[in-house]
Amino acid sequence: MLPMRYNRPVQDTGRFQFTIDETGSATGEDIELGRYEQTHGSSTGCPENAGQSQSRPSRPSLALKIPAFPSSSRSPDKRGSGQPWLLVRKQKRPASRSLSKVVNLLKLSLMLLGILQCVAYVFGVLNALFPDDFDLVSKPFRDVLITPGSPGTWSEDPTTDVQPLMCHSHNDYWRREPLYQALRAGCTGVEADVWYFDDQLYVTHTVLGIRQNRTLKNLYLDPLTDILNRQNQLPNFLGPLDETRNGVFATRPMQTLVLLIDFKNDPQRIWRRLESHLSYFRDKKYLTYFNGTAVVQGPLTIVASGIAPFGRIVQRSTYRDVFYDAPLDVLASLPGSRGPTASLPHYTTDADDSSLIDAPYYPQNAAIYSPANSYYASVSFVRSIGYPWHSTLSQAQLDLLRRQIHAAHSRGLKVR
Repeated sequence: MLPMRYNRPVQDTGRFQFTIDETGSATGEDIELGRYEQTHGSSTGCPENAGQSQSRPSRPSLALKIPAFPSSSRSPDKRGSGQPWLLVRKQKRPASRSLSKVVNLLKLSLMLLGILQCVAYVFGVLNALFPDDFDLVSKPFRDVLITPGSPGTWSEDPTTDVQPLMCHSHNDYWRREPLYQALRAGCTGVEADVWYFDDQLYVTHTVLGIRQNRTLKNLYLDPLTDILNRQNQLPNFLGPLDETRNGVFATRPMQTLVLLIDFKNDPQRIWRRLESHLSYFRDKKYLTYFNGTAVVQGPLTIVASGIAPFGRIVQRSTYRDVFYDAPLDVLASLPGSRGPTASLPHYTTDADDSSLIDAPYYPQNAAIYSPANSYYASVSFVRSIGYPWHSTLSQAQLDLLRRQIHAAHSRGLKVR
């Protein structure tokens, strides 16, 4: 059943008459504008315009009819055909502002997360390519970022839950925390380049890096003294310590720590100053030493490298607590044999033999290097093996590399 429709005339002072059809506006249906209808005559016009309409020809008036539809199903035949219709629909309710804010906030968060991820990736690549340089950059911020009592500081038990690994911290003094950072990573070897000036042993890669507070004693010997004393401290009721000394790693007390000292200048003066520094460790029985017949392993093993005087190391045949970093390329000239070394040949010489003691370079006789005087064996990879072009080694390079490693192992030495 169609709803009731009624027309309401609207008076206009102009020349046109509009008729508005109103139906069912309260039903919430869409409203469609009706067509303009032309009407001739002015029967419903304004009274004051009656005389004027008689004197001039009548003009067509317009009536705006707005049809209403009782339901959503609208019959197109009621509108008529061939006449223009304007369709006006209600605007959809806009989305909630709170939901829009949440969406925008989520987009911003994802964008910031992506930027941080890209920055972290770039810094990770740079840190992998230049790890030592990044440690130097972060050094000035260490005091700001690491405060006493924070997880980054050295704890009461320095190596709790640290598992030692066969790794070597090359140029360890470039780390943000020399020695400590290597021990946290489980490294069993650390390296320090040493220069002699003004009766002090400074730790630096070049002379330009010398600083008064960066000495071998401050960066390595004093911290090692504190760590080893803590690891070997017993209550009074347990009595004195026996001959065995614990190392720096709490999880593996028998593991020794190698302190590799690279002599950079004036080897004789560095040797004499180093001997005086090691006297405390020697008295506490913390050092690995050779007693004339066997090597007795201790918590700390001192290895001399660089231009260290080999003659000073072997000048005493019954006691040595500093070992040498043997030349790996020289050892490759020996055929060697697999398996453990049958004996420990050691090079003995008279202390008055100045030709060997003052010799600036290491001996070229490969037969004299053994665990009695040496611990490591190393050589420059590029100088000895050559550059691995196309990221691979040639068969000749592989053969030479295997021969060097085999020669060092057959002599009881470790390759680094």
